[in-house]
Amino acid sequence: MTYIGIDPGKKGFISVYSDELGSWEFYAVPLIKNEIDLSMLNNFFFLNKEHFINSHAVIESVHALFGSAAKATFSFGYIAGVLETFLVAYSIPYTKVQPKAWQKVMWQGVQMIKKPSFSKKTMVTDTKAMSEIAAKRLFPDIDFRKTERSTRMDDNKIDSVLMAEYCRRIIR
Repeated sequence: MTYIGIDPGKKGFISVYSDELGSWEFYAVPLIKNEIDLSMLNNFFFLNKEHFINSHAVIESVHALFGSAAKATFSFGYIAGVLETFLVAYSIPYTKVQPKAWQKVMWQGVQMIKKPSFSKKTMVTDTKAMSEIAAKRLFPDIDFRKTERSTRMDDNKIDSVLMAEYCRRIIR
C-alpha cells in the first residue's frame, strides 16, 4: 500500500510512503513564479500513476483563516481544489481531514507549546513547533528541509509527512 500526505498551498508539499518499498518520496507543489505549474503537477501524477494503483491519500481540508486576505484565501482554496482534482483524475482514493484531526493523532506525547496570538492579546498553540517535534521524534532520519541548500526545515514538508503517516495509521 502507498500512503500520500498532501499539504495544500502555494508552498505545499506531497509526501509519499510505500509499504512495499519501505521508503519515502517528497515533492514540492511545483510553481512558476507565484502560480502553480499545472503541467509539472500533471507530470508528477502521470509518471507515478503505476505507483499509486494501491494507494490512499490524505489531503488537508482547507477553510478560510481568520485574518487572512481574501486573495490569499482564494489562492489557497484554488490550489487545494487543483490537487483534489488530480486525485480524482488519477483515481486515487482520498480522505479530506481537518488539521485538528490529524494533529491530535500525530502530536501524541508532545507537550503543548504556546505562542502569542496575532493580536498579541492571547496565547495560541504553536502548531508548527509541535509538528516539528512530532516529526523529528517519529522520523529522525528524514531531512525535513525543502532542498539540500535550505537552512531551515520546511513546515509544509513536515505536515505532509505527518499526514501520510496519519493515513498509514488510520486507513490501513
